[in-house]
Amino acid sequence: MEDTKQGKKMWKTLNTKTLLDTPHVSVYENKVQLPDGAIIEDFYTVRVPDAAMIAAITEDGNIILKKEFRYPCGEEVIECPAGEVEKNESDPLGAAKRELLEETGYISEHWTYLGPTIDNPSKLTNRMHLFLAEGCVKVAEQKLDENEHLSVMTVPLSTAVDMVMDGRINANTAAHLILKVEKLYLRKRNV
Repeated sequence: MEDTKQGKKMWKTLNTKTLLDTPHVSVYENKVQLPDGAIIEDFYTVRVPDAAMIAAITEDGNIILKKEFRYPCGEEVIECPAGEVEKNESDPLGAAKRELLEETGYISEHWTYLGPTIDNPSKLTNRMHLFLAEGCVKVAEQKLDENEHLSVMTVPLSTAVDMVMDGRINANTAAHLILKVEKLYLRKRNV
């Protein structure tokens, strides 16, 4: 009766009803049983495609950020460049390279995969794949999608960390990535 994964008791899905199914988002109403036997009749989950986010560091050591109005929260948000992994892309690195170029006009020859993160583990099923791109150089103008309206800025990595700490950067995945990259740079310098 109980599902286990790596020795841990898991929730059991008793029934799933699809409420919305589009290429960019699907919403499900699930009936689930908890390990203690309790039943939740209406546990909702949301599937969005996996995505890639980039901590892009320029040749002079600045990090590239974007500022974009985000309708769901009703405010401009400062984030790292990011975007969906499209169905025709074989891996998240391809999405990362494409998004960095499209959103900022920058490219990099030096990429490091930093692993996946989970944006909202209580409702969302996707992973955000994190990358570090070093030695970024500007080679083109932005090539934004029709519905994208964003501005690009570069700041020292230490300033981006300060922006996370004082709340100017409050998007979880961007904050996570910036702090992770700062720690990596400190380790490289044996600080």
